[in-house]
Amino acid sequence: MKRIYAIFGILLLCWCLGSPQLMAQQKVTGTITAASDNTVLPGASVLVKGTSTGSTTDANGKFSITAPSNATLVFSFIGYKTIEMAVGGKSVINVSLQPTDNALEEVVVVGYGTSLKKDLSGSIATVSAEDIKSLPITSFEQGMQGRVAGVQVMQGNSAPGGAPQVRIRGANTVLGGNEPLYIIDGVPVYNSDLENNSNLNVGTQPSNALASINPNDIVSMEILKDASATAIYGARGANGVVIITTKRGKASDRGKISFEAYYGVQEISNKLKLMNTQDFIKILNERTTNFGGAPRYADPSQYTTNTDWQDFFFRKAPMTNYTLNFSGGSDKNQYSVSGNWFSQEGVIQETNFNRGSVRVNLDNRLNDKFKVATSVTASRSTNNRSLNYVLMNAMSFSPLLSPYDQNGNFSNLNTADTGGENPVEALYKTSDKLTVDRFLGNVLGEYTIANGLTYSVRLAMDNLTQHNDIYVKKGSFIFPSPGATVKENKGTNYVIEHLISYKKAFGQKHRLNATVGYTWQENNTIFFQQSGTGFQFDDFGTYNLGAAAITNPNQSYKNKSTLLSYLGRANYVFDDKYILTLTGRADGSSRFGDNNKWGFFPSGAVAWRLSKENFMKSLTFIDDLKIRTSYGMTGNQEIGLYNSISRFSSVQGVMGSPLVAYVGYVPTSLANPDLKWEINKQFDIGFDLAVLKNRFSLTADYYRKRTEDLLANLPIPGSSGFSTILINSGSIENKGFEVALNTTAIETKNLSWKIGGNISRNETKVLKLAVATRQFFAPNIPSPIDRPVNIIREGDVLSAFWGYKEDGLTENGDIKYKDLNGDGKVDGNDQTILGSPFPNLLYGFNSNLNYKGFTLTVFLQGVAGVKVFNSNDFMIANSMTRISNQLEEVNDRWTPENRNPNAKYPRASTTQLLVSDRFVQDADYLRLKNVLLSYNLPVTKFGLKWLEGAKVYVSGQNLLTFTKYHGYDPEVSQTGSNSLVKGLDRGSYPANKTITVGFNLSLK
Repeated sequence: MKRIYAIFGILLLCWCLGSPQLMAQQKVTGTITAASDNTVLPGASVLVKGTSTGSTTDANGKFSITAPSNATLVFSFIGYKTIEMAVGGKSVINVSLQPTDNALEEVVVVGYGTSLKKDLSGSIATVSAEDIKSLPITSFEQGMQGRVAGVQVMQGNSAPGGAPQVRIRGANTVLGGNEPLYIIDGVPVYNSDLENNSNLNVGTQPSNALASINPNDIVSMEILKDASATAIYGARGANGVVIITTKRGKASDRGKISFEAYYGVQEISNKLKLMNTQDFIKILNERTTNFGGAPRYADPSQYTTNTDWQDFFFRKAPMTNYTLNFSGGSDKNQYSVSGNWFSQEGVIQETNFNRGSVRVNLDNRLNDKFKVATSVTASRSTNNRSLNYVLMNAMSFSPLLSPYDQNGNFSNLNTADTGGENPVEALYKTSDKLTVDRFLGNVLGEYTIANGLTYSVRLAMDNLTQHNDIYVKKGSFIFPSPGATVKENKGTNYVIEHLISYKKAFGQKHRLNATVGYTWQENNTIFFQQSGTGFQFDDFGTYNLGAAAITNPNQSYKNKSTLLSYLGRANYVFDDKYILTLTGRADGSSRFGDNNKWGFFPSGAVAWRLSKENFMKSLTFIDDLKIRTSYGMTGNQEIGLYNSISRFSSVQGVMGSPLVAYVGYVPTSLANPDLKWEINKQFDIGFDLAVLKNRFSLTADYYRKRTEDLLANLPIPGSSGFSTILINSGSIENKGFEVALNTTAIETKNLSWKIGGNISRNETKVLKLAVATRQFFAPNIPSPIDRPVNIIREGDVLSAFWGYKEDGLTENGDIKYKDLNGDGKVDGNDQTILGSPFPNLLYGFNSNLNYKGFTLTVFLQGVAGVKVFNSNDFMIANSMTRISNQLEEVNDRWTPENRNPNAKYPRASTTQLLVSDRFVQDADYLRLKNVLLSYNLPVTKFGLKWLEGAKVYVSGQNLLTFTKYHGYDPEVSQTGSNSLVKGLDRGSYPANKTITVGFNLSLK
């Protein structure tokens, strides 16, 4: 028995001596940094292996932990590789962590915070700085085109400084705003043009307020698509959210200087083939002889002038860009300062865009717990724009005439046969200059309350001023009296945000990332306009309005809106397998009626990483497989201002004897205290897959979203004194799928080839309308059409094209139209849906091939299932009722000589043609969007110690476009963000192709 006790005692002693918990404990301190740039890593985890004992680094990357002398410490941090180190009796251990190669460990910017990519349960896509900089762009929206599944970016206005249209998973509203919300370094910005230009006639192209932001400053863009991702923005999240992060400095022993410059030459991608003089005379003669008249020109051979007016409008135009950046800093202070100058001449004479900007980003750590981040952008852009009708004249004016006389002066063509206002003279007699000044600044203060628990406050201001000078010189035919108009619109947006964030890992299996907050936002807008006509001299332009013979009434107004919000989000991850995200936001907006001032917008999402389950371990080729689904509600507050209350407008008149002028006020709208935001309910299910050591990655989503309580004008009895009242009624549905695939096809020491692509399909359907007729029409298109071409009807696509279907030619060469209802006659009841202005298929493909120092990038982009109403064709190619030039292809027409019933065009006639499927044309296209060849110079061989890197490149944009469309370019929608009139090509600014050469320098 004593022997047994002795053996047991020896074993117990050995166990005690070997147990880490009973070994001699010692204090270990140290600093954890990033191996890439030696920056400290606050919040990094330190754990005694095999135990629950752990610690985290403070704001300076320092840690302190008590551990057995023979223990092993495990060091880990988000986005970096985990390493283990033995204590070995050491009291100080400094660790340098290497960044992980696993894309799942990447940090993604989400609303009011960040998240690991592997912890996402919503649908979020990222566009990197490399993608944005791979082609010269005016505004950052263009960098998303074709690169993100489910996102349509249409450069409908290709003029310098023009505004792209961005639609995330389709259009959601009829009368409200369809543009996404932009978050620039934490500050919400909505790209609403302060001019509010909805003129469909001879107005200017709508401008792009966001063109004042320099794309070179951007490091990444996150596109939030489903309700789980966007619900954190509540009443502004229905159209999706784009989060923009700009470049910031990094801690290093030295500062860095980088300089980039490029020069490009642009020219029109497609020139229309118009009739020459002899063909033009022939069709004019037919126009009269077909109806028994004498030929207009008895001897066509005497006319030798053959003018293609396009040659006097289009030009090869230069484009230049210069960017200089200084960045660097220490452990406590980092900086990034950049300046940019961008200049773009337009391919149409007298048009251009210039932008100068400065951005300053500062990060300062005042002590171990408090840091301050500052972001400031100041920019000025000037945009000389063309009037829409100018290009229409270039297409339709008579080739018999010339713009200049023998002395080089403008020809007076107003009294000439087939003449009118000299189009070239009109181009130079009208000027429209828009100047945009923008100051966007914010300061973020962040205080660490405890490990993982922080409080932050953001103060921000966005000040935007748009100044517009429009002048028409003396002698203009369209504007007989010279006139000047000056408009100025100032918008100031203030933001205050208070956030409390908690990010913590509990043991090995639990992670929690939670945020709650309160935000306040106020927007003030001041507008004024002055104009006059009848100036004696043109010398002063818009700078002497007092010299006008007639001064028009001045206009001015002030708008104000306020948004108060409470928000919260919790993201919980268990065992790296199961993910739950709950989000909610309550918004109170001054835009809504008294009975609906507040709205609540919740969402929930779950995800399951199957690749972490034991039953998947045998499938070793699968690196990651995650299934996710979400459902939630978001809102659209872009319903205008003061629409819920009664409003009055001033009127002027005279009364009494003698007559005395007076100003009175009349009501212009009825109050609706129940008016509220539009509600968007969205369901999403998708998966993320990575295989073969992450060489292949696939993301796929199916979504279905319904917008309810649409903003609608409800007709009311005239006895009320009003024709309509604004209410919430009706619904629209969008549904579709998205697929994105990326792969590393080749990866060797000297050669790598990465390719990727995406495709998405979206179907938009109007489910319910407020009007009893279950349909209504968009506004009329001006002369000579003088009718709407878009219809909004239950059961059909939003803003579908509406008109007649053709049925060949009659025996005498006129167009026959189909009798669709079979009543024996063709009238308005035979009109039908002719197509959709929205594509049902979007796709993009990119290839990146690297060999040693060379890189070849190829990017293709396209759309399918879309139509465009070619108003240009209606007026010049197919409507032969006017004395205007035609497309060359109109030579294939019915004539008395051939009487061809299968001719493409009818006979020359004075009969006005109807809006038909002839003008609703296929606008599908595949475009070689960009090709770039670059070379990284071997600077180490040059012996230049001050030079860190140098790259030269040449690129081409829009080099090839494959399409059946008849116009200059299929990617067109003249009316900008107008939700009703869509897919209209009416003298729109054409796209161009560009060849660019440039270089980048990085200095030590």
